[in-house]
Amino acid sequence: MSASADISEARALLERAERESDPEQETHHIEEALLLLETAEDATPEEERLIANLRMSYARRLLTKVPKLKSVSFDVWLLYFNVMVALASEVDALAAADPELAAKRQEFAAMWGPDVLTNIGKGDAG
Repeated sequence: MSASADISEARALLERAERESDPEQETHHIEEALLLLETAEDATPEEERLIANLRMSYARRLLTKVPKLKSVSFDVWLLYFNVMVALASEVDALAAADPELAAKRQEFAAMWGPDVLTNIGKGDAG
């Protein structure tokens, strides 16, 4: 599959994720989209920029959403945590550049313990 086809499919998956009410399905669509973006082959420099922009944009959306997950179970929280890990470099860059997003990341991490931020920073879920 070409890089442009991967990007188009990833966009469609991210749009589906936005409309999904089931957290497991939502995060599955996001993870599948991120995998497509990560494995896109022979991307042109323009496509590489688009991939980077999509990842950054989705990381920003995720950072604004996750603090609202206050009443979810640990299992649901962990689904979103795994997506945050997949976007760790973008999450770190956004948090470094924007104190409000850094606070949102902290709020999300604080839901299930302080060790989470360390893992997000390392890009390692376990």
